[in-house]
Amino acid sequence: MKISRELAIKILKYLDEHKDFYFPFLVICREYTEEDDDFVEIEPDEWKMIASDDKYQTFELWENLQNLYEETIRLMAKGFLEKIKKES
Repeated sequence: MKISRELAIKILKYLDEHKDFYFPFLVICREYTEEDDDFVEIEPDEWKMIASDDKYQTFELWENLQNLYEETIRLMAKGFLEKIKKES
């Protein structure tokens, strides 16, 4: 799923500041390595580096559904239920 640079930085910063929060996605960046244009996972503690360099522009979220916490399941269910309710 494509996301904006601003959203990627917000997510990374949040995850860095809330280390116990389980986010079932990886933040991936295309411009991370200059030798190729493959997507590379960005670690939460790299958010300041990403924010300070405009060369990082192309971001995506990739699913990483492993060891789901109870809170994660509730948040996911809430999102699905909100979508169904709005479209019903």
